[in-house]
Formats: sequence, structure tokens, C-alpha cells
Amino acid sequence: MDRTLAELIGQYDLPSDWRAIQGPSGMNNTTRIIACSDGQFVLRIYNNHQNAKIVKLEHEVLQFLLRTGFSLKVPDPVTNRNGDTITVDSNGKLASLFRYIEGERPSVADLEQVESLGRAAGMLSGALEKLPAMEQTVAEYRPYYELAQAYEGWSDEAVLALAYQAELPEEALISISCVLAARKQLQLKLTTLSRLPHQWIHGDLNASNAVAIGRRVTGILDFEFCTIDLRAMEPAVAMVDFIRGDRTEAQRIEAIERFARGFGHERRLGVDETAALPDLMLLRMLDVFLHFAVRLSEGLDDSTVWIEQAKHADAVIGWVDRHRVQLHDMFRETMSE
Repeated sequence: MDRTLAELIGQYDLPSDWRAIQGPSGMNNTTRIIACSDGQFVLRIYNNHQNAKIVKLEHEVLQFLLRTGFSLKVPDPVTNRNGDTITVDSNGKLASLFRYIEGERPSVADLEQVESLGRAAGMLSGALEKLPAMEQTVAEYRPYYELAQAYEGWSDEAVLALAYQAELPEEALISISCVLAARKQLQLKLTTLSRLPHQWIHGDLNASNAVAIGRRVTGILDFEFCTIDLRAMEPAVAMVDFIRGDRTEAQRIEAIERFARGFGHERRLGVDETAALPDLMLLRMLDVFLHFAVRLSEGLDDSTVWIEQAKHADAVIGWVDRHRVQLHDMFRETMSE
């Protein structure tokens, strides 16, 4: 890793006194904070793909937000010595350098931060609505509702075959069967859902992709999955994150409501969109579940990762279905036009 860092940083005009500090890295990327006499930067190395088109689109969206004066901080790509914001190492691995954004990750247990995250999501949704269709750029990621196309070949039989091949325990097999049953039910609604309003969305907005100073969210990170999708997917993706096993029923409901109020303060959705939000939350969970199935099949994860994802998806889907009426009324009150 040290050699890769030196090779990548060597392509930028940074002082020679730079040093790398390990930063929070996700499943898809490696992150290092680069400290030097010119300040602090963040180096992001893309581990899950070598598709420069995805990174180029991410940077175009960021540059649009920066150029149009978006009120929250977003990553600012740094140009390398070749005049590009995408850097490639000798093994073909892609990387980008961004100016460091001060702040800490907001906590889902802090309701003021949760409501502020909702406001930030609403503000971003309003800003991205103004992003023109970029004629030279095609979104690389499919809309969430194109689940079958995004995971072509991942039939129920294929998913179960992977589970049996990985010798998953009976408990995990039961969860996977429940998730697949939910997918079958949701597939009947996808054509109707696909008619809801579309626009550019962040696509992966949650507390781990935001920064806060004090009780206020001040920045949004990680635009890698930006695409054209249902505009109501933006809050749906974020709200699923509040349905955690370590949270009580009351804490889950309160966090979702505070986020929804924050979002609705900045952006209102149509009645048909808020009515669809519970199903869109399920759609997010199905996408994550299948994403980790693919990762297991490609040898990127141990089977224990998919087991936990399957159990979590099953639990969240069941919870949303049990609270569907309550959520519907809440979203209509807090987010509808």
C-alpha cells in the first residue's frame, strides 16, 4: 500500500513532506488522509471497479454543485499534473484526491443531527434537480427499480444455489427465502413505481456519507453512485439506515420522523411519492442484499458478510411491512406537498 500511495501522490503537486493517515474506509474504497504543509487532503482509491466513466460522472456532479454555490460542503477534486482529476496507478487502479472537509460523521442516535441530515438531503435533492442532463455523460448505475436488469441472472434459483454452495446455516437460508419472497411481491409494483418523478440523486446518502459540526450536518460525501433515478429514492435510502437491530421500536420511529421532517422542510414530494416510500425502502434493502450476494460470488467477501446482510434485510423488510400504515401517514404529514 505504501508504494501505491507514493505512486499516486507523486502525480500531484504536493509538498514532499506529505504523510498518509488511515481514514474511514468502506467496503468499496480505501481512504487515506494526506497531511502536508499545504493542508489536508483525502485520497480515495477505488477498489470495486476500474471504470473511469463512473469517476468522471462523480466529478462532474461535484463540480456542478461547487460551481453553482451549493450551500453544503461537497468533495472538491484536485487536478493532477496531467490536468485531470482521475489518477491511475501502474496496476490500473483509479484514485482521486479531494480537499479535506472538516467535521465528524453524524450519529443516528442524535435526533438533532438526524433532522439536520434530513434537511441536507432535501437541500441536495433540490440542487440536483437543477443539474442538466449531461449530453456527453450517461449514468453508469441503473435506477433502483431496474433491479432485474441490474442483477441479471440472479434468479431465486441462482441466489439459493449460492447459499447452498456457501453452506450457509439454516437460519440464514430462512432469511434469504423471506427476502426473495419480498422481491417477488415488490416486482409486481416496479412498473408503477417507475412512473414517479425522476432526477439526479446521490444514490447512497446516509450518515456515513455526511459530516457534521456540532449538531448540524455541514457536508455530504461519496457521490460515486450518483445516477438518474426516482427523486423519492434519496430519502428512502437514508431512512432505511435508522432501522437497526440496536435501536428500540420508539427510537427507530422517532429517527425516521425527524429525518422526514427535516427533508420536508427543504423539499416536498408528491402524495404518490410519499405513499411509495415504504416500498422504495424495501427496494433499497433488496439492492443491498443482491449486491453482497454478487460480492460473495466474486470472492470479495467471506460468507459471514452475506449472512449478516441477509438477516438484516429480512428484519428491515419485515419491520417496514409491519409499520407500513404508520409510515405512510407519517410521510404524508411531513413530506407531501
